Amino acid sequence: MTQEGNPTITVDDKEYEVASLPDEVKELLALHQQAQASMLSARREAVIHEVAVSGFSTSIANRMKALEEESDVGEGELVS
Repeated sequence: MTQEGNPTITVDDKEYEVASLPDEVKELLALHQQAQASMLSARREAVIHEVAVSGFSTSIANRMKALEEESDVGEGELVS
């Protein structure tokens, strides 16, 4: 997007200097960049949530297994 210090943008295989674009197009470009950044952030956040859900699932399974093992150990004990 840069060419010898002058930022450019390519649209439909044609290159334009950003400084020469109308204000309306510059605003659209800024909105496009903000939307891209938001999209990337949402993707990263989704990965974080996926990892968290997986971790919770593992924790639940581990805890249930531990509870079952504790229950099995208690069955052979005598109660006075």
